[in-house]
Amino acid sequence: MKRHDHYLTIDILRIFAAILVLLNHFATFGWETASVVEGDQVAFGFLSAFAGLGAVGVEIFFVISGFVIAMSASGDGGLSQALRFTRIRAIRILPALWLSALVSLIARACYGEDLTLLLMDFCRSVILSPKGPYIDGVVWSLVVEAIFYFLVAIAILSKFRLSLYDLAKVIGFSSTVYVLIFSGLHLAPHFAKSDEWISILSRFQFKALLLQHGVFFAVGMILFSIKADREKHGRREWKLVLLSVFSAMGMVEIFMSVERPNEYKIIAIVIWVMCMCAMAAGIRYADLVGSYLEKHKAIIIYLGGLSYPIYLNHYSVGMIIVWAVCSSGLPAGIAFVLSASIVLGLSMGVMWLERKIQTAVKSWFPNPSRKGVKLAV
Repeated sequence: MKRHDHYLTIDILRIFAAILVLLNHFATFGWETASVVEGDQVAFGFLSAFAGLGAVGVEIFFVISGFVIAMSASGDGGLSQALRFTRIRAIRILPALWLSALVSLIARACYGEDLTLLLMDFCRSVILSPKGPYIDGVVWSLVVEAIFYFLVAIAILSKFRLSLYDLAKVIGFSSTVYVLIFSGLHLAPHFAKSDEWISILSRFQFKALLLQHGVFFAVGMILFSIKADREKHGRREWKLVLLSVFSAMGMVEIFMSVERPNEYKIIAIVIWVMCMCAMAAGIRYADLVGSYLEKHKAIIIYLGGLSYPIYLNHYSVGMIIVWAVCSSGLPAGIAFVLSASIVLGLSMGVMWLERKIQTAVKSWFPNPSRKGVKLAV
């Protein structure tokens, strides 16, 4: 059976999602202080359309993670494979996180923030503590990712008594219930305690429990399961139904979470749907996409890898960079290009160090090749 371990379409979607998130945050950065502001105090008013809307990039990342993690976890189960999975994810996630957290610590300390508090935020970030605050605002999503990895590792450890497909259903249906309740409260403003319950359900605990964003991970996992069934010529009608249901719930979650007028909510949903269609097509026709983009393969893979450092370094550090650049009195357009270029250069440096660390750590372990071809789907 032929297997793909890399999809160029996913790399393209990764860098696209990272740019969306960057534009989302840059649209809210202030020019007088390193902070998130509104109105006339924003540094780059011409990016206002991306404020809130660009956050859909996170939901794109979660779907990609669901697919990639399911692909990485497929195969034989048991303790050795669970340890292998955990080691690979740690090597992939932690070096860039630790490097970027250190950069954020230095930048915020130089900005004048309390070093004692920053060190506590730094420690919570590097261990992916479920309780913040963190040294950088984007770390919350990595905590959610880590909890998802933990559930997948448990499935592998159990030798897939709970298959990846079953895990996707558990995560997806639990999240569906949450999204329906949350959206129902928004649609019932006259309910006496609706605001109180909305406030409770908006707490980070519900993100950490994969309730708010679980449908996105489930969509990615089911996409992989459908792909595996197609390779084995298996039946996948019910999986297509589940994919449709969880995708619909994902659209509802996006509509509820984008804090902009309805037209922006709809645009965010359209962006997400188009990315999902591109992802599904890229997976289905991977050979065709690969042959068409063969000449650009190296740069696409590089940009896909760069998306993670950009995501980690554009927020807290980016906020300070924007303030410092705008303080020089440059026109907004030039200040934006310069600020984004500095973030890009910093991210490239982090990626270079990250790969050096990954190479060194991988040399400590035998080659973690897959064992078996059975798919736990």
